[in-house]
Amino acid sequence: MKELVYQVKFLSDIVLPATSNNEGNISDLDFIPGSNFLGMVALNYDTFEDSFKLFHSGAVKFGDANILKDDKQTYKMPLSYFHKKLDDTTLYNHHFLEDKDFKAEDKGGLGQLKQKRDGYITKDKKQINIDYNYSQKSAYNKDTRTSKDGQMYGYNAIQSGTTWQFSIKIDENISSNDLELLKQTITGKKRLGKSKSAQYGLVEIKEKGQVQNIEDKNSNEIILYANSRLALVDKCGNPTYDLKYLFEGLTEKNIDYPKCQIRTSTFTPYNSKRETKDYERVCIQKGSVIVLTDVKKEDIPSFVGACQSEGFGEILLNPSFLNENRFNLVELKKNTENTEKTPLTTKTALFLQQREENKKAKLDLGQEVAKFINTHKDKYPNKMNSQWGTIRSLCSKDTTKTIYEEVEEYISKGLAKTKWEGDKKIILLNAIKNSNTPLAFTKLLSIQMPKIKENKEPKDDK
Repeated sequence: MKELVYQVKFLSDIVLPATSNNEGNISDLDFIPGSNFLGMVALNYDTFEDSFKLFHSGAVKFGDANILKDDKQTYKMPLSYFHKKLDDTTLYNHHFLEDKDFKAEDKGGLGQLKQKRDGYITKDKKQINIDYNYSQKSAYNKDTRTSKDGQMYGYNAIQSGTTWQFSIKIDENISSNDLELLKQTITGKKRLGKSKSAQYGLVEIKEKGQVQNIEDKNSNEIILYANSRLALVDKCGNPTYDLKYLFEGLTEKNIDYPKCQIRTSTFTPYNSKRETKDYERVCIQKGSVIVLTDVKKEDIPSFVGACQSEGFGEILLNPSFLNENRFNLVELKKNTENTEKTPLTTKTALFLQQREENKKAKLDLGQEVAKFINTHKDKYPNKMNSQWGTIRSLCSKDTTKTIYEEVEEYISKGLAKTKWEGDKKIILLNAIKNSNTPLAFTKLLSIQMPKIKENKEPKDDK
């Protein structure tokens, strides 16, 4: 089986809800499901030579994307990690603990233990936590052009600038033409997650990176780690949580239940092609740990269960981070200079912090636009106002191109080309390219430039 490795760069904040529901306290995913990448390729469904084999047979498996840290692959925190209550400096692998370890500390045991669930780890057991931006939003009333009453909601979005990695496993019997079309379709700038038509969802995918091997198939232990969600089905095809349906030949006697640590969930996917929801799936969560006995290692497949094309079912055998009894995790913090500051955890505090940052960003943007106009306003005559109107419309265009690419294409072709002769074109494109917020800068500049004819000096957005 051939394996292609890709990296995903977040060019904007990304919203990844864990459910398709629109109401209630909705939790967020901390990984990118493989079904997202399958959907990107499925846009060319009718173009492939054998679409059924590519998307429905399991011959192509789109894996989940996990966050990278310093180009190092990460893994969901194993559910077998436990620590003493109020003391998480030392972690213990649950499957190595004995009955005496669960006794009180005054009786020689470890006392009360607590499961560690959040975050990711690297091969070197370094802990990584994902940062989110919380934004308060409101539905829009088209009639009054104001916010709708009682229609407030919030988005918890993964911060832009982060890099993620996923792989696509492909059978050798896939045709070369389909393989090349798959590669062309999956790379480039794409839209991902919820609210893609608003400020969220822009990513760039490149074929890059490598998958590290952390399995120890020579160990006497049989410890399975769920590197993705598992969607098991029984003999009749019904969804189930029963672990004996992991793979053929497994029985209840082969499962060491006291040493297993799993979490479960339900998931109802939405199929945008058919504009309806699929049947509800029951899943064993990423990071779950399953201990088996009296099983031959060669009988254990790399993928189990159903929905493997969408990233479900990947398991690792005896990964290196599950082979130690006790150890310490090293937490990788984003800002080491601010470690003494109390982190903000409540949604209200995060909302106020984000609001303050937005105000500062608007002020900086207004000053940047005002500086451009004061410096270069003599180069752009009033007869170019229609040109600025067109550029303003490009800022609202739904496209995978950047605003720099859109503006460059517009002012370099057709009738517009003659009006942007000389250094007018170069000055504008350089300003967009060097701006920290090119889309917002271009939009505000195109609004302010026509006001020069009225002898109105642009004001800083204070």
